[in-house]
Amino acid sequence: MSKANFDSETTEIMASGAVLYRLIEDVIEIGLIHRPRYDDWSFPKGKIELGESFLATARREVLEETGYAAKFGPLIAEIQYLAEGVPKRVKYWAAQAISAAKPIADVEEVDQFEWHSFKSAKTKLTHEEDRKVLKLFKDLSAGIDKYSTLILLRHAKALKRVEWIGDDGDRPLDNRGQIQSEKFRSIYEAYGIDEIFSSDAYRCLETVRPLGRDLEINVGIASDISEYQYSRDKDKPLKFAKKFLKASKDRESIKTILLCSHNPVIPKILKELAGAMAFDEIDRGLDPGDGWVLFHQDGKVRAINFIQGP
Repeated sequence: MSKANFDSETTEIMASGAVLYRLIEDVIEIGLIHRPRYDDWSFPKGKIELGESFLATARREVLEETGYAAKFGPLIAEIQYLAEGVPKRVKYWAAQAISAAKPIADVEEVDQFEWHSFKSAKTKLTHEEDRKVLKLFKDLSAGIDKYSTLILLRHAKALKRVEWIGDDGDRPLDNRGQIQSEKFRSIYEAYGIDEIFSSDAYRCLETVRPLGRDLEINVGIASDISEYQYSRDKDKPLKFAKKFLKASKDRESIKTILLCSHNPVIPKILKELAGAMAFDEIDRGLDPGDGWVLFHQDGKVRAINFIQGP
């Protein structure tokens, strides 16, 4: 990951994009765009729009600049550099093309799109920063199309316990939490969610019901990942989560599963599933609406990404 120090008073340009790839007879090809304004070849990327997350921007830019819908995988890199004297920060994800190409949205912005091998992409790319990103993607690309995804989402912000006189399991989201719940689609849709499970606590159900509605997925209620069950048996939520890793080990299917639960249930699951990889992640804490995305293959976690709540 390449970083540089900039004057804190200088406005920083924030952008995101992806290394779009496809497999042709088990060989990875990389999608590159040509921008006539700069006469360069690069990865699809663009500036973040007001209220957009890095991930939502990357998904939108891939679709607009290449014509391909994509399923997103791990974060590859976050790089910083000077663009015409202004500091710029860009995040790049791995993204697998999952649709037939549609027309490029703005041909004045992007006038050509091509698929390349790793070798020809390295030659074709104009900027050294992009070649570094390509190298990072190549280093993690082995078997990446076989990754399954497990999203561990902490429920959105709920009313404080002291503000609620009923049963804690019935405690609802507050106003901010309700707003958060409507924004999760823009963040998590990029991962191609197949199934959603929620703790039976009302605040968890309220968190993911809008996401299920928007994606037309029925939300399954899983009491095993509730705070109450965790207080009785700390291994029960872990057993529930482990079955999804087992499915990937048995190669039953490649799926994206989202579990909405509580703190400290989620850190416990993360620690047990990811081991040493999870130590730094757990130290950062988990606020309402935050989540971790675990990419796993053959029953083992291969990468972890933290997603800050909206």
